[in-house]
Amino acid sequence: MGFSKEIRKQQVQVWERNMYAWQTRLKEVDALFERLYEDNVSGKLSDDRYAKMSSRYDDEQKDLAEKIEALAATIERENGKAVSADMFLSSVRKYTKAKKLTSQMLNALISKIEVYHREKVEGEWVQRFTIHYNCIGAIEIPDLDSLPETKVMMKTRKGVTVKFSSPKAEEAG
Repeated sequence: MGFSKEIRKQQVQVWERNMYAWQTRLKEVDALFERLYEDNVSGKLSDDRYAKMSSRYDDEQKDLAEKIEALAATIERENGKAVSADMFLSSVRKYTKAKKLTSQMLNALISKIEVYHREKVEGEWVQRFTIHYNCIGAIEIPDLDSLPETKVMMKTRKGVTVKFSSPKAEEAG
C-alpha cells in the first residue's frame, strides 16, 4: 500500500503543478485583456483587430477555467480516496489478530453485501455476492491463485462450495 500511496502522492503533485501553471496563465490572459482594451481605447489597436484578439483570449480563458475546475475536482477526489483508504486500513489493523469474525467487526469493515440469485454454470450451482467495504467499496483480488485456500474456512450449508472471484471477471461474464 505504501508504494501506491507514494505514486498517488506524486501524481497529485504533478496535477497541482499543472493547475498552478494554468492559473498563472489565466492571470496573464486577464492582464492581456486589460492591455488589449486600453490599446483599443487609445487608438493603438483597430476595433476589428480588438474583436479578433479578444475573442481568442476569451476562448482561452473559458478553456483554462474548465481545465482548472476539472483538475481541482480530480485532485479533491484523489485526496478523498487516500483518506478513505487510510481510514479503512486503520480499521482493518484493529482486527488483524482476530480468530473469529464478530458482528462488531463486520459493522466496522463492511458497508453492504450484495447477494445475487443462484445460477447453474457448467453443471454447478453458483451464487455470486459482492462485499462493499467501508471507505473503499468493492475491491478486486489481484491474484486469485495466490489466495491461501487452506487458511480460508467457511461454514456453509451442505453441498455449497465457496470460491473467490474478481469483481471485474464477474462483470465480464
